[in-house]
Amino acid sequence: MKAHSENKIVRREVNSRQAIYGAEGGIEWAKVMLEKEPAFMGGTISIGEGTVKVNVLAVERNYTVTSLAQYGRAQRILKAELAKLDEEWLIMKYQEIHEHE
Repeated sequence: MKAHSENKIVRREVNSRQAIYGAEGGIEWAKVMLEKEPAFMGGTISIGEGTVKVNVLAVERNYTVTSLAQYGRAQRILKAELAKLDEEWLIMKYQEIHEHE
């Protein structure tokens, strides 16, 4: 019985880590897409066994990117404020969003 519980805990941890990495991948995907199309507003992509939903909001010359990744029952949300300076993306603000925020 203990081994089963430990396996569930490990699976949850793996899914949680995959979700955070997936959310980070969503932010990177947004950077690539914004290079190609500055009016890019987001979309949904599959990364491995997970799904990542990205929303991009243009605010003056900056962008706010929200990336929600779902792996199994684990969900993680990252929010980044991006600015373009000398052909390079700068992350002005980066945070994980929790359900209650």
